[in-house]
Amino acid sequence: EEVTSVSQVVSSLGDDFDNPIIFTHDYFPMKQYYSKEMGEGLKRCFLFYPGPCERDCLVDLKVHCDNIEKQNMREGRRIFNVDPGLVCLDQVILASGKPYSHRIYLRRGVYAELTFQFSAKSFHTLPWTYPDYQHQDIVAKFNWFRAFLL
Repeated sequence: EEVTSVSQVVSSLGDDFDNPIIFTHDYFPMKQYYSKEMGEGLKRCFLFYPGPCERDCLVDLKVHCDNIEKQNMREGRRIFNVDPGLVCLDQVILASGKPYSHRIYLRRGVYAELTFQFSAKSFHTLPWTYPDYQHQDIVAKFNWFRAFLL
């Protein structure tokens, strides 16, 4: 079955990833970049899972998401992109498969990127934070989600 909707992407992730809190936002500056591979009509969604997750699970999450992307490829191209991350009380960390000077290698081809730091009652961006994550509404949503951890 072809994956064409957010609910189908969620279902393809497996039973451990049922019932996320889904947040969408129209601000998607990387849309043109991803459209080259995945086609037009892309949507940007954040899937939040309020259950506990240890920080050392990030590698396994990234490998799992990469495998799901590969299993759903069409004509050698991804039809969706799932980048896992962890929302912690003190920071937000994203997983990446691409090395860069500010990313720390973990294992199995996975790098950790510190995306937000928490101080003065809010998450704050860093010089390398992706443009879409710098949007005020998106930072606010991550602050809202952080409250689930308290």
